[in-house]
Amino acid sequence: MGSDRQITSGMVRSTGQKIQSLNERCLWAASGEPALIQRVEERMGTLPPNAPLVNLRDQIGQIVKQCITELLQLDFRTPFIPQDPNQLLQLHPGDFVFAEFSPKPCVLHITAFGTPEWIKDRPFASGNGDLFAYALLQKYQRKSLNLERASVLAYKVIEEAIEVGAYGLGPPVDIWHLNTDGVKCLDSSQIAGIEDSVRTLREAEINLLVNKSE
Repeated sequence: MGSDRQITSGMVRSTGQKIQSLNERCLWAASGEPALIQRVEERMGTLPPNAPLVNLRDQIGQIVKQCITELLQLDFRTPFIPQDPNQLLQLHPGDFVFAEFSPKPCVLHITAFGTPEWIKDRPFASGNGDLFAYALLQKYQRKSLNLERASVLAYKVIEEAIEVGAYGLGPPVDIWHLNTDGVKCLDSSQIAGIEDSVRTLREAEINLLVNKSE
């Protein structure tokens, strides 16, 4: 799992960690309004420790739905908007993803409606750069990569999405691993190694086309 570290609130940008551990086997991250994400984060501590994600699915969906409902009740703009769910949700947008390795990897997506869905056999992206990320990931649909190569791909996609769709995105980039050993945030030296591999991969892609055109 990877992310940029730029948090945007209106026109103000700051740096923060977007990926967090839910327990020893599960990570989660979110895009959207910081107020909603903070409120959901506060409720995560009420979940049973180390329970499998399949057992937490509906509880997490309820947490997201409750938090959005509370914010809408507090928001003075709510009564002035027609009773259109899509317009109401635009007041406090949020998108949540959970990844677990127990005993095999699984990915759970919780929409702003609080609706849970499993992401199977495909990558998942969320946030302002998600369309760029999906375009870059399209050719890797249903391809198996080991953890090292997947880390390089994740970093490369995030970095290139930042370069193309910079608003709301920004370095540095975080990469986390999930495997039988648990969850781990890669340190600066490991990230530097991935950066070198990404640079080599990008140069190889460019040279392949340039050499053919010559």
